[in-house]
Amino acid sequence: MTGTDVARPAVGRRAVLSVGMPVAAAIVLAQVVVVALWPDAHLLLIDLEVYRAGGERVLGGAPLYAAGVVADLPFVYPPFAAVLFAPLALLPLGLLKALWTAAGIGLLGYVVHRCLRALGVAPSIVLTSVLTVAATALDPVRTTLYLGQINIVPLALVVGDVLGRRESRWRGVGVGLAAAIKLTPLVFVAYLVVTRRLRAAAVAVATFAAAAALGFLVAPADSATFWLDGTFAAADRISDVAGSSNHSLNGLLARLIGETKAGWLVGAGVLGLVTIALAVRAHRVGQELLAVTLCGLASAALAPFAWSHHWVWFVPLLVLLGHGAAAGARGAGLLGAGVLAGTVAVITALPGPGVGPLPQTGLISLYPDVYLLLFVAVLVGSGRWLRRRVP
Repeated sequence: MTGTDVARPAVGRRAVLSVGMPVAAAIVLAQVVVVALWPDAHLLLIDLEVYRAGGERVLGGAPLYAAGVVADLPFVYPPFAAVLFAPLALLPLGLLKALWTAAGIGLLGYVVHRCLRALGVAPSIVLTSVLTVAATALDPVRTTLYLGQINIVPLALVVGDVLGRRESRWRGVGVGLAAAIKLTPLVFVAYLVVTRRLRAAAVAVATFAAAAALGFLVAPADSATFWLDGTFAAADRISDVAGSSNHSLNGLLARLIGETKAGWLVGAGVLGLVTIALAVRAHRVGQELLAVTLCGLASAALAPFAWSHHWVWFVPLLVLLGHGAAAGARGAGLLGAGVLAGTVAVITALPGPGVGPLPQTGLISLYPDVYLLLFVAVLVGSGRWLRRRVP
């Protein structure tokens, strides 16, 4: 899968830089052109305004889940997330947008850096920067940055935690915090358990519980609404589950056979078990980045509702496949080319009525199940590669 058996890292790195630097320059130029033509494509950051408004409601004691916090957009995260967002309400909106974007790009660079280290590559500033800029051309990353979404934060928390020092007593804290902000990273608790890192799993659960308790302490009524009244499970509160904007397994099943919780639970259970089994195999042969990436992609695939920007886990996947391709693994190169073709942010519709202020981009805007199909293809490719390495 990664091609680490083929020892040509120096040649591979030179090839990445020789091709990557012109590509990175072209990507930066394209981003400048898009913002110049459609300033609201990035300057709006509407989801960041929702986070800020959620923080304002916590500070002011207003109900968090009663109605849309910005226009008709609801706050869908746990109360602990709103507590974290409270300081955002203290900053001028323009300054906050600039800082949030810079932090997102910085954390994206950290994710790339950590992934390269997990592959045994000494990540130079130039290599990390080139790959980080290249990652902004992927539709999940582009949409995350343009909307001011939070997806890169839990991605960085999990990658830094699970791919960090094995002997760290803090392992599990990042997973717990990521899950406390956005519930889907809870899949990594299961991964830690089945790979027998029970202490890290316990730390993750304790961190998650402590964060939820803090939410109850600061916003008890909102916490009761979210956790006890079932708001956390109301996927249709976000949008129509069967709509084309739901790119999870649940969305696919709802479009095919109608909304059925039983069908989704069975399908998610099967897909989750396959993913965990492959992640365990990858872990056993020392391919921790592959294991973590599979679980991360599953966190979007198995969610009740997944927007396109929830699939930022394609970034570690493409670092992994790119490393394998640079080392001479043909299968990694072919799969990587397919994933890249399916996730690059090619404009498919211009801003306007029915489209909104952001241009539509990527195959996901035309085929809502393309990310899910790519994930299945990655599972198949990973299974074939691991079968040759695990008895």
